[in-house]
Amino acid sequence: MRQAWRDRALPATPLSFPLVVIQAAGPESDPRSGNLVTDAAGLLDLVLDTSFRLLPRLALAALVLAAFVGISFIVRALLRRVFERAHLERDVAEILQTLARYVAIGLGVMLALENLGLNVTSVLAGLGIVGIALGFAAKDTLANLIAGITILWDRPFRVGDRIEVSGSEGVVQKITLRTTRLDTPRNEVVILPNQNMMTEKIVNHTMRPSLRIDIPFGIAYRHEVEDARRVVLAIVQGDENIRAKPEPQVVVTALADSSVNLQLRFWLKDPRLEIPMEFRYTEKIKAALDAAEIEIPFPQMVLHVAGEAGTVRVLPDGGASRRGGGEPSVERDGGGDDGRNGA
Repeated sequence: MRQAWRDRALPATPLSFPLVVIQAAGPESDPRSGNLVTDAAGLLDLVLDTSFRLLPRLALAALVLAAFVGISFIVRALLRRVFERAHLERDVAEILQTLARYVAIGLGVMLALENLGLNVTSVLAGLGIVGIALGFAAKDTLANLIAGITILWDRPFRVGDRIEVSGSEGVVQKITLRTTRLDTPRNEVVILPNQNMMTEKIVNHTMRPSLRIDIPFGIAYRHEVEDARRVVLAIVQGDENIRAKPEPQVVVTALADSSVNLQLRFWLKDPRLEIPMEFRYTEKIKAALDAAEIEIPFPQMVLHVAGEAGTVRVLPDGGASRRGGGEPSVERDGGGDDGRNGA
């Protein structure tokens, strides 16, 4: 009877075991035949015989898979050392190490399946078709993944850089394959898709070791530019955060309607100090000009009233002066006694 079970078995292939079991459960194994015990013994013998034939291939497949899992850890450790010597960002290094590990394990799985007699080419073809379908269904996600890989390769910014993009400004906290995260000065977290990061204009404030700061201010026309330049340049002397070369400058940027517009320019040793240094020296310029009695223009209103009452000028402090005649009119003065207002 056992020989009969063997004769009924399908040709010995790695994947024939399930088919043999199904065939063994045919009508001839009906308990009413009176041969239930004999059939069960034959089935057990068939299972053992098939298992012994598959056991070497299963063991080899397991060894191959285990070997590639071990190789994946070795590759990860080697890449970690290479990336540390290259001073690659930690997040980027982790992504590349994980990707290399999964590639090694994937190769191991393919070789293990091939040792079991499975047609790997057919499996890959099926996965390719599934991949195409998923690609059409998740094209935006794939676009972000491709953009993330491009960012990691091109490196227009790094973790810790202060950047402006898509109307947002902050310090890069983390770069992933799908998104980039920024910490804003208000302690907000802005999450931007990598696709936007590749298509929008990016301003990187900290990519270079030095950064120029421009602080605008204005003085009245009745004051000398050289006096204001001397006063403002004095406040930056001795600041260790400012480079001596190129030297700080005060330049005239425009001759406006009511003021001479100037700009203080200096170079920072550490670009990360941009915001606090702008705040600090804006306040220092105001204090220095006030101490030197150099007027910073501000809007004023001039009111001309015609008639017997004369002309009334509304002063900034709420007072008024009266002269002349004519119809009432309102005139605005930007500040500073530059002799151009007909008050």
